[in-house]
Amino acid sequence: MKTYKLFTAAALLAMVGCHKSLEYRDVVYFTGTESSPLSSMYVDGPTTKSVTVTASDVVKSEVKVPVSVDFSAVERYNAINGTEYQMLPEGSYSLDSDSFTITPGNNISAPVNFSITSMDDFEEGVLYCLPLKIGNASNGWEALAPSQTALFVIKQIITTEVMNLNRSTYFNMKSMEKNPDLANLSAVTMEARVKMDGWSNLGHKIATVMGIEEHFVIRFGDGSIDKNQLQIAGRGVSFTSADHFDTGKWYHIVGIDDGSNIRLYVDGKLQFSGDSSGKSALDMGATAEGGGFRIGASAGDIRPLPGCISEVRVWKRALSILEAENNQCYINPENAQDLIGYWRMDTMEDGMLPDLSGNGYHGTPNNTPAMVDGVKCPYIE
Repeated sequence: MKTYKLFTAAALLAMVGCHKSLEYRDVVYFTGTESSPLSSMYVDGPTTKSVTVTASDVVKSEVKVPVSVDFSAVERYNAINGTEYQMLPEGSYSLDSDSFTITPGNNISAPVNFSITSMDDFEEGVLYCLPLKIGNASNGWEALAPSQTALFVIKQIITTEVMNLNRSTYFNMKSMEKNPDLANLSAVTMEARVKMDGWSNLGHKIATVMGIEEHFVIRFGDGSIDKNQLQIAGRGVSFTSADHFDTGKWYHIVGIDDGSNIRLYVDGKLQFSGDSSGKSALDMGATAEGGGFRIGASAGDIRPLPGCISEVRVWKRALSILEAENNQCYINPENAQDLIGYWRMDTMEDGMLPDLSGNGYHGTPNNTPAMVDGVKCPYIE
């Protein structure tokens, strides 16, 4: 059981001068906010979440802890952390009590429930947030300032169509090739959601997610690793994931090269970090072995992807992993900074894969892709 000691000037003097016991006061705080005030909940309709507060010691008499919505907390958090959370729309949520109750003999309260009652006013891709704040409790219990506010990030589960490349479809981004706007970049981030239905049946074991061979490519497998390991290769270096991956499961893959360090994340977990300094410049307009940037292929022998893919993006900056994870299912390209290309992989337009970034890097398919509908994002086990 954790006790938070709040030192006073008198206590400090006692320690220095008289060596008396340090004074402390017991406190209350939102359960689970010791390391971060943020927690996420995934919703695709009306839902309810239970919240509790914790006391730093077992209470001897009933303690009431007031709770309210802290409307200014979202703006404060965004300003400090560079996030873009928005307050839940008015009328879309409710709180079933204005206080928590901790009964004698316990140190955790009975739950207070907040409910998402309607998603009618939700906008696609917006990350909403409900900030709750507790005040000082009855019987002299104080709210612990660092854990006095909890922010619940509401992540919408999106139902969408995706493309199944099925070892037979890939896309060339012809207009990216030898494009001077894409040369000598200071940083690049590539991300995609991928579900593998199988692994490479080729001798070198490679199934390419996206990228440019010999420059910056994300792929499953290679001659020296297993077919179900991920690898980033290019610029004279290659790094392999710590984990092995399964078929039939969606993964969010993020590869970042900031010009001196390459990192690979899968579902927010860092798979490796390696040195890329002193190598050739990052160039997303480069070509190698017969092609430039592709989705679902690389090199002259294609190296096809046996699976589904969605939400493919390339950026000319190093995203934070929090930003990437928060926006894995959709971004508003009009508000996206330093976006090179954005392919949702949910539709074709005039026989091409549309680039939603506005930069015109539409994808040319080698054949018509198969579509799979009813796919939920994010993937929740």
